[in-house]
This record gives sequence, structure tokens and C-alpha cells, in this order.
Amino acid sequence: MAGGQPPGGPRLAIGLMVIGSQMAGFTVLGVILDYALGSMPAFTIGLTLLGVVFAFVQLIRFTKAKFGPPPPDAGSR
Repeated sequence: MAGGQPPGGPRLAIGLMVIGSQMAGFTVLGVILDYALGSMPAFTIGLTLLGVVFAFVQLIRFTKAKFGPPPPDAGSR
């Protein structure tokens, strides 16, 4: 790999960092809300699960945008 670039290019690395930071951000927000409201660990668990679901949705969107839609099947008419 010339220049130390990842195989998918710099856009792939940035996209994966954004997805990872969204997962961590939801968890941090849950901890802050739990600490402020004294409801440990309700918001932490809920927002962590929501962050994982949201990250998977973003990952699917990112993959579809990167590789495009699947080719149409010629035999299904």
C-alpha cells in the first residue's frame, strides 16, 4: 500500500470513524443523563443499544453508497 492509505481510501477510514464515534457518543450521553438524573444504568443501557442499532443502519447506508445497488437479475421477468 503506497502512502499508508487504507485499502478503501481515506473516505472509508473517515466513514468508519464517524460510525464508531456515534456508537461511543450515545453511550457517553447515556452515562451523563444517568449521572444527572440518578437513574443508573437505565439511560446508559438504552442509549448504548440505540447507538448500536443506529451504527448498523449507518453502516448499511455507507456500504450501499460505497458499492452501489446490486445489478438487476436478467432472468427474473
